[in-house]
Amino acid sequence: MENTYTLYGDVVTGDCIIKNGAVAVQDGRILSVGPQEAVPQIGAVQNWSESYLLPGFIDIHCHAGGDIWFYEDPRAAAKYHLQHGTTGLCCTLYRDLGIEGILSAQEKIKEAMQDTPNILGVHLEGPYLNPRYGSKPSEESLEAVQAEYMPLLDTGIVRHVTFAPEVKGTDRLLSDLLHMGIVGSIGHSEASPEQVRWAADGGARCVTHLYDATGASITPTRWDGTIEVDFNMAVLLCDSMFYEIICDSMGVHVRREILQLTKKLVGAGRIIGITDACGGPGGSGDVNFEDGELMGSKLTMDQVAKNFYAAGFSMPEIAMVTSGNAAKLLEIYQDRGSIDPGKRADIIALTKDFIIQRVYKA
Repeated sequence: MENTYTLYGDVVTGDCIIKNGAVAVQDGRILSVGPQEAVPQIGAVQNWSESYLLPGFIDIHCHAGGDIWFYEDPRAAAKYHLQHGTTGLCCTLYRDLGIEGILSAQEKIKEAMQDTPNILGVHLEGPYLNPRYGSKPSEESLEAVQAEYMPLLDTGIVRHVTFAPEVKGTDRLLSDLLHMGIVGSIGHSEASPEQVRWAADGGARCVTHLYDATGASITPTRWDGTIEVDFNMAVLLCDSMFYEIICDSMGVHVRREILQLTKKLVGAGRIIGITDACGGPGGSGDVNFEDGELMGSKLTMDQVAKNFYAAGFSMPEIAMVTSGNAAKLLEIYQDRGSIDPGKRADIIALTKDFIIQRVYKA
């Protein structure tokens, strides 16, 4: 489509909703935003007066699109999510692929990025996770060895890496991630409060799907009738962290009251909505099951936005948790993640019932 146009609708920013607003786009960049009477009309006018105009969704944790895993066909999986408003995503590769499988998948994704503009890069979920947490748990011991993990990081497309701080060798891994400009995320963990603080002080900036696949370092509790500080409590004490949340409609991954408590504790400005979408035939609603076990979701980001709204988040807060906060974590907020002059015109027209009307991808 043409890359110079003017959009009319209720424009959602991180601060407010501009009722009867307008966005002028020139050469794929946002030129002006404001009330309709204050924004110059350029190009063709497209009127979405009954819809919200939101920044394109950014999903930093996504394994599949529909039934297609990213390691199988990254183009098809990314296209599926683009239709649901995701204009930027990280293809997530899980530990069960193994080192060679992860390398092979990265080659496919790197090639697909040449003509699939909503793929931002790769999220490595592992391999250095606590083996007791997540799908296919085991008691195997792991160690992060530099000679093993550097080929995974050297592909040039890795955006963030999830590791468990209690796994041996992750101190060196975190240092290497920082040196390479890759975000360190912690999760699939039962790290102690001291280990969590070490990771935060060492530069880890995100928690992978808070409240899911986590435990306490002291089990069972030391004194009957009391609880220990588990991983989730410990990370919530870290002021430098962003927190991924899988917000499904049934509150399976995160109970509604726990989500509301989290917002009260850390604010919407540090929560990142993700799909953790998985492939395969399993599923019940927007939740994914494999052999009766919970394994990610069948979510798309438009559903994530709707679920956050049902949990009491305002539309400006939804713009933050589905786009802006992820852009800040990946350090691309200067270019996307909000509807502001100078940024890429990655914009979605969304009805008040959270139905995608149009996706604009710069």
